[in-house]
Amino acid sequence: MIGKLCVCMAAFVCAAAAAGGSALAGTTGATTTACGPVLFEQPFLPWLDPAAYVLAPDGAFEQGGAGWKLSGGAKAVSGSETYGVHNPNDALSLSLPSGSTATTPSMCIGLDAPTARFFAVNTGSVLSTLRVEVIHRNLLGLTVTTPVGVVTGGSSWQPTLPLPVLANVLSLNVVANRTTQVSFRFTPLGSSSGWKIDDLYVDPFKGS
Repeated sequence: MIGKLCVCMAAFVCAAAAAGGSALAGTTGATTTACGPVLFEQPFLPWLDPAAYVLAPDGAFEQGGAGWKLSGGAKAVSGSETYGVHNPNDALSLSLPSGSTATTPSMCIGLDAPTARFFAVNTGSVLSTLRVEVIHRNLLGLTVTTPVGVVTGGSSWQPTLPLPVLANVLSLNVVANRTTQVSFRFTPLGSSSGWKIDDLYVDPFKGS
């Protein structure tokens, strides 16, 4: 049975739609934005999501999680997500055992309520979930951590639903420059975690 992922946001739970068939990413080309030159892709087009996304720094883990802060046994391991949306030749993903955390390098996002989306699988306990948080500076210039969502997953690779990232509107930088810097942190919850994530994408200018 195809595993499903859901994102628990605020007071409601969204069920992720499992998609079959080949999931080849579309590439819309390099574009210069307020965040600088970026390469837009459409990795989730086979799941009826036409939004243009940008791969997070080493978001495919083919450099072993270069620039990521990994603790508690989090590490790049063999076995990429099975759809090959970033590159069908990719061979690595990020393992997140119980007690681990993984934090992305800082990245630029834009003003228009960006979203994040990635692939995940959990071959461990069905009670284990994956917490996603965004680390950013608030209006006072203090570094704060804001919950983004909680993902549940099955034993086969599936894309998460888009995770709305609302923290960007709370930054002085985004008020002045329409951009801000954020990092994402991933933490498995519960015992016997079998979580892996891969191909982390951010939509830096949602709706543009």
